Amino acid sequence: MATCVDRSGQALGVVRLILRTPALRARFVERQAQWRDDLAAELARRLGLDPATDLYPPLAAGMALTDRAFATIAPALDGPG
Repeated sequence: MATCVDRSGQALGVVRLILRTPALRARFVERQAQWRDDLAAELARRLGLDPATDLYPPLAAGMALTDRAFATIAPALDGPG
C-alpha cells in the first residue's frame, strides 16, 4: 500500500485501466466477491454465526472491503499534492 500512496498517479491509472477494461473489471469483481465470501465465512466462524442465514457476516465483510478500498485509493482520488 505504501507503494501505491507514493505513486498515487500511477495507481489511479491502473485503477482506471481495470475499471475500463471489461475482462480486467470482471476478474476484479470476481476476486473481490471471493475475498468477501472468505472474510464473511471467517467472521461467521469467529462469532458462531451461520453465514448462509445471518446477514451480519456478509454485510460486514462487504463494508470492510469497500471502506478499505476507498481508504487505499483516496490519495490517488484526491489528485496531485
